[in-house]
Amino acid sequence: MDDAVTPQGRKVAAHWSRLAVTYEGALTALAEAGIDVKAVRPEDLHALDMIHMGGLSATDALAEQAAITPGLRVLDVGAGVGGPARRFADRYGATVTAVELSKTLADTAERLTRLVGLSAKVKVVNASALALPVEDASHDVVVMQHVAMQIAEKERLFGELARVLAPGGRLALHEIFAGDGELQWPLAWATEPSMSALEPLDAAISRLNGLGLATGQFVDESESGRRFHEDIIDRWGSAADAGQSADGLSPEVLKQRVAASRAMEHNLRVGSLKVGRLIATKPS
Repeated sequence: MDDAVTPQGRKVAAHWSRLAVTYEGALTALAEAGIDVKAVRPEDLHALDMIHMGGLSATDALAEQAAITPGLRVLDVGAGVGGPARRFADRYGATVTAVELSKTLADTAERLTRLVGLSAKVKVVNASALALPVEDASHDVVVMQHVAMQIAEKERLFGELARVLAPGGRLALHEIFAGDGELQWPLAWATEPSMSALEPLDAAISRLNGLGLATGQFVDESESGRRFHEDIIDRWGSAADAGQSADGLSPEVLKQRVAASRAMEHNLRVGSLKVGRLIATKPS
């Protein structure tokens, strides 16, 4: 995998390895919530394992827009700690391969998947989105949430996504795009510009069309994304400012997450970022 991991990719993987919940942190949060760690259900983890904007509701909206149904083969690219992958398997009945660049996150995803008894339905793979370890035309749906804005090699990335889609398959994107105006930093995925690779929505659509994929209507979720970050500020802001921990996250991580949410809320409010859903279909 080393030849598919760029210097930017290493920075991004290290960033999320620091900020995402750990397996031990998840167990702590579950115990604090009064949940028996020997009888954890997938839904018990949703407050911890959905680290993209919109959380569970955004994942469900994307699954429904992509028409994920029982028996479909789903590839989740940039799977984080595995929350959406487990949701696609548990709620929608799909067979899921979850690909995650960060070994730390992939290990956490695998352990949490085992914890909730979904290992037979969700396979976690530590690999790069630039060299997906799956066969051509092997998946009915490929999902990507908040990943493209972290990868500069867009042609290679989307070429890989198109390669692994079966004829008639759907690429389901829930992504962040460049808007108008200057960005406030830090961003949720980047503490400085060299870690970010934002592009306008029009450029992404043009690239998808150039690969022969037919794009549907973009569903703008910028306002709900803004409210998501506003809720994080309300939920964790006081604890972060006081140097406290919360929900299995250390004081340092909480402080970084809240700082990013304050900047993200501003950027979405003024229009320097936009977020939304887009389905692209491969010809049959």
